[in-house]
Amino acid sequence: MEWWVILLIVLGSLLITILIVVLFYRYFAKRICEIIGSILLLLILWLPMIIIAIIIKCDSKGPALFKQKRIGKNKKPFTVLKFRTMCDHAYEKGGVASSESDNRITKVGKFLRKTSIDELPQLLNIFLGQMSVIGPRPVLDWEYEEFAKEEYEPRFKVRPGMFCTVDVKYRAAASRELQFEMDAEYAKKMSLWLDVKTFFGVLKTVLTGKNVYKEENENNE
Repeated sequence: MEWWVILLIVLGSLLITILIVVLFYRYFAKRICEIIGSILLLLILWLPMIIIAIIIKCDSKGPALFKQKRIGKNKKPFTVLKFRTMCDHAYEKGGVASSESDNRITKVGKFLRKTSIDELPQLLNIFLGQMSVIGPRPVLDWEYEEFAKEEYEPRFKVRPGMFCTVDVKYRAAASRELQFEMDAEYAKKMSLWLDVKTFFGVLKTVLTGKNVYKEENENNE
């Protein structure tokens, strides 16, 4: 077989694959990409993640992982995983941390939060089909009950994500109303291009280290 025929077959196959991913991204291509991606990243990062877990254990008492029930796709509850960044049972002692000065946050936890490394265990959630890389941020059951509005329903039609469009500019500093609005808008417009754009936007925001806590937005208003 001539070399140019082989080249045409390869290029044609590649083009067809790209078209399938783009056209059917929302329905199954995104999930396939995330299964492959999460497996590869878990294989690459398992050792660094174990080292991080050991450092967390040495830094403060308690488990290395923080586990919490969240509301997922179709409002199905699941257990989200994160590296623990606060003292053990911190949530029961005061809810979500909104300030860097919160004394429940550990020394290691401040760094993990600022770099979003605390989100890495969610790769397992992604592999299990409970989450996506990009998608509406998973919320607590009481948050769903408080913001149960029809215009927010689209956010529960897709898998929640490690990051979403709200994280590009606001990260943790966004109000829940704004987060739910942007999450619902994302769910309606979800596409390969939007996910790629959001991923690199979030990466840029994380590298700047801004808006790790809600009070940062309040101080800038």
